[in-house]
Amino acid sequence: MVNFVYPEELYMFVESIRCFQVRDVGNTKWLEVHEMIIKLSQQAALEVAEHREEEVKEFLISRDKLSILIHEAYCVNLWKARVLPHLLEIDPNPQATFLIYTVLYHEAAVVALLDLCLYHPSGCESLQDSVLDLIDYCAQAVAQVIGLVSMGYTENETKLDVDEAVLTELERQKRDLIFKIGLRCVSLLNYLADNVTLFHLGAARRMLFTHDIPWLMVDVLSFRPWQRNTSKGLEKYVDEKWTTVDDASKIIKPEAQAWFCIRQMLLNPQIMDNYPFNEPRCKQLSKLLGLMHETLLDQLPVLIELKQFISRLTLSGNKADKSQNLVIEDVPQIQEELIKEAERDGGFFQIAQSQDGIFLNNCKEDICTLATKLSNAYGTEILCELEQNLADLEIQSKETGAGGDVPEENTKKCATCQKVAKKKCANCKQIHYCSRDCQLKDWPQHKSKCIVKST
Repeated sequence: MVNFVYPEELYMFVESIRCFQVRDVGNTKWLEVHEMIIKLSQQAALEVAEHREEEVKEFLISRDKLSILIHEAYCVNLWKARVLPHLLEIDPNPQATFLIYTVLYHEAAVVALLDLCLYHPSGCESLQDSVLDLIDYCAQAVAQVIGLVSMGYTENETKLDVDEAVLTELERQKRDLIFKIGLRCVSLLNYLADNVTLFHLGAARRMLFTHDIPWLMVDVLSFRPWQRNTSKGLEKYVDEKWTTVDDASKIIKPEAQAWFCIRQMLLNPQIMDNYPFNEPRCKQLSKLLGLMHETLLDQLPVLIELKQFISRLTLSGNKADKSQNLVIEDVPQIQEELIKEAERDGGFFQIAQSQDGIFLNNCKEDICTLATKLSNAYGTEILCELEQNLADLEIQSKETGAGGDVPEENTKKCATCQKVAKKKCANCKQIHYCSRDCQLKDWPQHKSKCIVKST
């Protein structure tokens, strides 16, 4: 059985997760924990995909690690917004950007773990006071996705350009991760809305009054960030990949999560009691009626009740006379504490200067050593093995029918050494290799063809 983290390692990996400050991002200890979080994220996804017992989720919840994961997401988010710009001022064209990308990807891995854990009510219940920080984080991330789409992010196809400047490529990677994290946060907000009664009163008030999540979700459903029109036809963001679809009306996960989030909030009388349906809110919510067509309701019949509610709300008019009680509530702490600690370290510019030697290191030997270490941490060989196993099963079922052996003439050969190849280029999926070494040797010749095929 393939594993990214073996049972005997699991306890040690989970226990090693701890809070870091912005000044620690990229150092040796941070990278060690980063490797563990990446492997835990991959293992958790594998357990879900193969319907195994979700051991990673259970360990993270039982050891109270979810609040630490939220802290880590904020830490990287602050580094990205406040430290990275200073680093790029020091060196606008860094020789190697993979370490910067590693930090950006760390945030996505943390959010993926939260997504898998908070699907379960026990995960939501373990958040305690950190739920306020998570609500703020998710609302900001979803708003950033709306901003990206409004600026045309999904209108232009992403194409790999060999002459693209390093900084431009880094910006593209950054936008892609912001998009990926933002759509994950739609799911997180749905889980929080579904379990809002497990939290203290401040969580519901923060969702309704501080961020007005129902309004935000209407914007998400109106902008439809999960689909785009390309030269290949309509594409949708399925399993975090843009995939060409034949049926435009088929609902995918992010869209369904946005609908469920609105439904859970608007139809929950316990939290909506003091929510004033003033004229702007009624007008915003009425936009949903135009989106709730028969095909949608056939796929998500639970939305019929939501449609009836909004129809009655539209007919009854303004209901803004609800009184708001004075409530003493908690405030989020994580981001504020991180900023205070960064100021004690001399500010974000000072931190950027101290991290110059880490992220702007031009020593080729150091760069190669770190790249090898991170490549092993990401488990690319295991990922290739899993992908190839699935592909082999699919090919075998198509070509043999009754389950016989695959004919010898269909065996693929390595493009470099002509040996039997069980792996293929992950980008174009056309050329086969027997090992990663052969793939690297062939890259100078394959590079231009690979880019043409992938675009």
